[in-house]
Amino acid sequence: MPQTFGDKKVFSLFEVCRSIKKTLDERYTSRFWVRAELMKLNYYKYSGHAYPDLVQKDDGRVVAQLRAIIWKSDLLRIQSAFLQVLNEPLKDGLEILFEASITFDAVHGLSLRIHQIDTSFSLGMIEREKLETIAKLKSRGVFELNKNRSFRDLPKNVAVISVETSKGWSDFQKVVEPYTTKYGLFFMLFPALLQGDEAVASIRQQLRKILSVHTSFDMVMIIRGGGGEAGLSCYNNYNLCSDIATYPLPVLTGIGHSTNLTVAEMVAFHHAITPTALAEYYLDIFHKRESELKSVGHAIVKQVTFALKIHKTQIKNILIKTTSSFPRKITYQQFKISSLIHTYQSNIFRIIKAQHGRLDFEIVTLIKSGQSQLKKYNRELSTIEKIIQIQNPENILKKGYAYITANKRTIRSIKQLKANQEIIITMKDGIVNADVLKIQTKKDE
Repeated sequence: MPQTFGDKKVFSLFEVCRSIKKTLDERYTSRFWVRAELMKLNYYKYSGHAYPDLVQKDDGRVVAQLRAIIWKSDLLRIQSAFLQVLNEPLKDGLEILFEASITFDAVHGLSLRIHQIDTSFSLGMIEREKLETIAKLKSRGVFELNKNRSFRDLPKNVAVISVETSKGWSDFQKVVEPYTTKYGLFFMLFPALLQGDEAVASIRQQLRKILSVHTSFDMVMIIRGGGGEAGLSCYNNYNLCSDIATYPLPVLTGIGHSTNLTVAEMVAFHHAITPTALAEYYLDIFHKRESELKSVGHAIVKQVTFALKIHKTQIKNILIKTTSSFPRKITYQQFKISSLIHTYQSNIFRIIKAQHGRLDFEIVTLIKSGQSQLKKYNRELSTIEKIIQIQNPENILKKGYAYITANKRTIRSIKQLKANQEIIITMKDGIVNADVLKIQTKKDE
């Protein structure tokens, strides 16, 4: 009951709360449907209850916020429905359509009790974003851009975006590992979050990092293990899909699911249903080339064997013909050679006689010319010897000069020296080891 203080009628806080509860109970007698974003689930595993934070945003600004309650029994039923329809549990960040009733508690205040959630609405929101992303990419004319990329015949260098501990990445490695050395394959992992609210930013960041060194790689692979539709919603994000569609390298995906394709897979150069299937597709490129080379090798061996057989037959026929006509040809060639020898001998004797006189004259001329040149060279040699003697370091040292070396190098300028440096001074009668105390440069330098 209210108390009176002077002219004031005063209610206790509990009375106010009880009045509010009574009013709400009388006003909201039935359940109603609400659409809101599940900002945070706030699940408590010990009690099994959840206390979600619900928000409504307008252009990114929160215009309404309210606390909710999902009792354990309701939560178990809701999670079962989500797992059945979306293959993932209820989680943060989803926009949901739920049936609720108003509850008010004197201690905990106003909240909405969530009785059930329409899973088809959450699935529909994902599909709506998917269709909007496809429409935007097609309007820009980039939807098929990455599919039209090309890579070299044997793409050995691959940048991989995945989680180091991901089962999908592990499955991929098990398939390609036996062929890594054989084909000379190289994989570099760029770790990223592959699902959840931060997945888009994480994957885009790694794509930008690869872009800075993209000339070192032939392609990019995005590898993720299995998951449901909700977990794949990030792969319908417009910004991420735009990055993939316009990426300068072919982007291949193996994000592990068996439902409809995400937009990221649609715009990728190639998509595989699992990381294992992606590994098999990749290795098939090398298997096909290996098979082609083997076929070419077999064809070459077959052609060479056939050609050798033909040539062997031809040589055999030539030998038979040659053997039968060889004696007759030898006799004819011997006669021809004898005639040629006789003719050459007559001509040689005549030529030798004619050249003999000319050779004597040339010899005399060469002797005279040689003697003249020899005298000239002797004079020049004598002059050079005198010059060498003048420039001989020993003769220069005898005149009182010396030369300096440091670190086995001849010092020609003080610019080659520094203070406290050890130098060697060579003079005519010995060597002096000294230290440089001071260096003074000429003023005109």
